[in-house]
Amino acid sequence: MDRIQVLIFVDSFRIGGSERQAVELLKSLDRRRFDPLVACFHKDGPLLAEVPSDVPLIAEFPLSGFSNVKTIRHALRFVLLLRRMRIQVVQCFDFYSNIFAVPLSRLARVPVVLASRRDEGLSMRNKVQHRVELSCFRLASGIVTNSEAIKVQLKNRDHIRKPPIWTIHNGIDLDRFDCEKMLGNGMAGSKSQRTTIAVIANLRPEKGHLIMLESLRCLLRRISTVELLLVGEGPMRAAIEDRIKELGLSDHVRLAGMIRNVPSVLKNVDIVASSSISEAFPNAILEAMAAALPVVANDVGGNRELIVDGRTGYLVPPNKPFEFAQQLEKLCSSSKERYRLGNAGRQIIAELYTVNRMAKRFETLFDTLLN
Repeated sequence: MDRIQVLIFVDSFRIGGSERQAVELLKSLDRRRFDPLVACFHKDGPLLAEVPSDVPLIAEFPLSGFSNVKTIRHALRFVLLLRRMRIQVVQCFDFYSNIFAVPLSRLARVPVVLASRRDEGLSMRNKVQHRVELSCFRLASGIVTNSEAIKVQLKNRDHIRKPPIWTIHNGIDLDRFDCEKMLGNGMAGSKSQRTTIAVIANLRPEKGHLIMLESLRCLLRRISTVELLLVGEGPMRAAIEDRIKELGLSDHVRLAGMIRNVPSVLKNVDIVASSSISEAFPNAILEAMAAALPVVANDVGGNRELIVDGRTGYLVPPNKPFEFAQQLEKLCSSSKERYRLGNAGRQIIAELYTVNRMAKRFETLFDTLLN
């Protein structure tokens, strides 16, 4: 039987949640039944090295905007590619691939065209972008979200009645974390004698780093042997550095920049915090739980689907730095509590949120729609 031709469209291969999940899906699709190809806007980023060697095509469409002659040329190239390769399924993974690939895939008469919503939508873009994306959603065969919270948002706030919406939670490769336990220290120097709290997120406003610094200041009033590790890069770096100085936190905060090998970093961490004010189903929390680390997170988006409050971590209302600090204090004060929550989290990941489980759900969806 001929294999099903699936094209996965992603913005780039830079470090990001959607990019990571797209690459994991590429790795995990059953090659006996599916023949995956890739399209992107920017063929760059460290995740490009992880694309399997048996993927025969990575087609690049380097757009500089959506209203110039080059866009028309790339659109024509994309339609011709879909027809030439006889693509049967197009799966988009982010906002820009939705608005580019969904209408063009319909024009090329691809049988199954799936859009994606992997963030909280309106909080991430302006009203015009939001309306354009909703229009593209209505052209798709269906929409895949990575949390039930985003699915509910699409139905109740955005009033999407058609097409149907499916939730496929993110998955994680547990082997990446198991292997790291056998390797040497992943960061320079020995493990700190302080309790290390890590925030692993791009330095963007919605990730709530400034609120996290307020929580750290509250926490240090009770426990002085704490350090905060910020992993990631982004436009908020200068503002974060300034706020660290203003609050007198320079001796307790390290900015590690972008680090590709997250498992090696987590080996030297005691607690992971997610101070985001907007999330869908964050990879950072998945990775923390896979590494058997406890998590304190704001109760936003799909975090409640992942964290069982009091069992695998703690959930806190957003923009409450004092309450956030109180939950961190519980974990800083008790290695036994950290161990209990961390191991319960690891068990949940192994049972429900592996990449193989994620890939199987995508495969079932593709089969169902094609049939």
